[in-house]
Amino acid sequence: MQLLIQNEGLHFQVIGNFPYPIAIFERNGILIMANHILLQRANIKPDDVQAGKINFLSRITNENSAVLEAVEDIFLGETTLLKNLVEHLSMFVRDDFVPDYSDGYESAVFFPVVESNDHISHGAVMLMK
Repeated sequence: MQLLIQNEGLHFQVIGNFPYPIAIFERNGILIMANHILLQRANIKPDDVQAGKINFLSRITNENSAVLEAVEDIFLGETTLLKNLVEHLSMFVRDDFVPDYSDGYESAVFFPVVESNDHISHGAVMLMK
């Protein structure tokens, strides 16, 4: 997955059409990429992602506070699997949208995106059923 994220072109299209919601983000929590399924499920406009308007860290609540630790661990080079997430899509949705939580995504894997020089450039999260 990390190699697909690092490379643009065809590999980037594979991620964009992957059947599970995926987001790529900067250290500060701003999304730089969201695949098609995440855009659809969270009702995010592609322009909002391109403009850096979605900061999922600002939406962390007590119910999903483990996400904050998982994100911190990413930039230490660690991968984290979280299970039984509550209101998982609420971290990504626009303020004027109520997501459908009945979609079955209850787990998420958080992992670093490592550049060729072993520098962690971004974080990634993939929601899973």
